[in-house]
This record gives sequence, structure tokens and C-alpha cells, in this order.
Amino acid sequence: KNIVNLSIKENNLIITSNSPEIGRVEEKMIAEVDNNIDFKISFSAKYMMDALRSLQSAKAEISFSGDMKPIILHDPGTMNLIQLILPIRTY
Repeated sequence: KNIVNLSIKENNLIITSNSPEIGRVEEKMIAEVDNNIDFKISFSAKYMMDALRSLQSAKAEISFSGDMKPIILHDPGTMNLIQLILPIRTY
């Protein structure tokens, strides 16, 4: 039931998660963003990890079309496998 929050701000990707057993985790990295937008979305960590494990590449391309629209995840070199991850509404 672990929920991951992903936000993009000025080409920075910030991934955060809270767990009562572990505590708060935050990871920051630079992202290549096509549009200069600020964006927040939440999703299940289990579903994201399952999708990432299915890819054959060390890199992944993530596409968003809105904060309550599904995430599309695929290998940047090929479009043979496309993963769709549904967001979770958080308040």
C-alpha cells in the first residue's frame, strides 16, 4: 500500500514516499522534460516497480498527459513493450 509521489519542477524530478515502518524517503534527480511545466502525480510503488522490472533497458521514458491521467512507461530504444500505470488520488 506504499504510495509514491512524483513531482517535476524546473527539470528536477523529485520522488517522495512515506512509510510508517521506514519513514520518509526523498530522491532528487535531473530529468529531461519536453515542456517546461510543474507537475505532481501519485501512484502505487508496487505497480511502478513491476513496470520497471519488465523493461530490458537501464533507461526508461515516462510520458504524462495530466495529473489524473495514466503514466506511460517504455524503453526509449523501442516501443515493443509499453506499460500503463494508473495514478492514485491523494489529498
